[in-house]
Amino acid sequence: MMSKILPVLAWLVLAAMPLPGATQTPAASTPRSAPVPGYAADFRLKPLAADPIAAVAKPTSRAGSLEAPSYVDPAYGTRVYKATLARDFPDAVHVRHDYSRRPAFNADASRYLATTSNGYWLLYDGRSFRPLARKGHGGSLAGMAADCEAIWHPTDPKILFFTDPYGGLIWRAKNVETDTDTVIGDFRGRLPWPEATAVWTKGEGMNSADGRLFAFMATRYDEKTKANKIYGLFTWDRVADRIIATLDASAFGGAFPDHVSMSPSGRYVVPSWAYRTDLGTRAYTADFRSFRTLLTDSEHSDLAIGPNGEDLYVVASYRAGKVFAVDLATGQRTDLMSLYPARGASIGAVHVSGQAFDRPGWVVLSTYGDADSGREPDPELRPPHRKVMLLELKPGGRSLSIAHTRTAARYGGYFGEPQATISRDGSRVMFATNFDDGGPADSYLVTLPESVFAP
Repeated sequence: MMSKILPVLAWLVLAAMPLPGATQTPAASTPRSAPVPGYAADFRLKPLAADPIAAVAKPTSRAGSLEAPSYVDPAYGTRVYKATLARDFPDAVHVRHDYSRRPAFNADASRYLATTSNGYWLLYDGRSFRPLARKGHGGSLAGMAADCEAIWHPTDPKILFFTDPYGGLIWRAKNVETDTDTVIGDFRGRLPWPEATAVWTKGEGMNSADGRLFAFMATRYDEKTKANKIYGLFTWDRVADRIIATLDASAFGGAFPDHVSMSPSGRYVVPSWAYRTDLGTRAYTADFRSFRTLLTDSEHSDLAIGPNGEDLYVVASYRAGKVFAVDLATGQRTDLMSLYPARGASIGAVHVSGQAFDRPGWVVLSTYGDADSGREPDPELRPPHRKVMLLELKPGGRSLSIAHTRTAARYGGYFGEPQATISRDGSRVMFATNFDDGGPADSYLVTLPESVFAP
């Protein structure tokens, strides 16, 4: 059951690293997003309430600048910009951001990413909202396709980490301005599992907040059985290009995880197993010597930095009926929101984004699919319905409305889910919506001024 550990010296090097999240102040080298125009100096978000969803005409074109929003949310006064269009890429049915757990925005929000329905990745200018033509097919980023695990560098706005489309053993860093790549990790012949053909997080994992430490699963896809096989988990130091520790899949019965992620501090590896209550979601120490069970399920969640620099697992647990945060180090739970606002009623599905690593103590939630006694959507509008919101990660913390998503009965299926994601500094939020017209969704960007986070 014990993982194979590299020499003790390697672990001591890891333990001695300065860990992000130990302070609430971003590092001086962290670039900041451009200031957001159009807000009064004392602008604040409203506390969560059942505010009416006023009709807004669906924008037909992308926004042209930060000075001219596509619309202003009638309930909350936030400035909303249409950020993608299906016609931005040849033959695409939709073009939208990737997922709530994956940052759309680079380190200073000067660029953002979107994926196309036909499997390509596009780069956009974060101020003009224009697609930026690159060397790949149709102006896409070269060499990137499907689930290539695109992750922005935490401090260098030009750099993007990614791996081979459809899984591989090589990770690269791309300069998105020149569209050129550098190998940063080649795992061929370096793992204790020679049959593994892919090193990845399975689409939802992140690295440590400083971009140094990664947690991966080593897998193989069997064409004959059409099934994935897991060989084990491991931690990797990107800067030193060093495999720190491994955990053989026999330690968890060979069950294939839903995903695996490194915690923001780099101290914990968090794999999640769907439909396996004996495994659930665990926080292993980065050397795999011990673990703590965070949840007996695998639900929509993300890892975040708490107000005191702690690693938090923030999850929407339908078994518990709550959105809550768990401290990875202590197991202490903090309830944040009820998922069942009334008997028979549910606020629906919830996605969590804890990607505001330079804004400790906050996450973004987005909701869709609300219902009451089998009626969807819920005929009674309740505070969290069809909304993007900020949650403060502390007992009695604030719940603040950002925007209505306008996702009701015809929200458009999986790719119409809002899946809101937040920038590192909290100044940008991106969500998807089709304005409930039954068609494909586009991504929309909301800007948030510094004043909304003030006590």
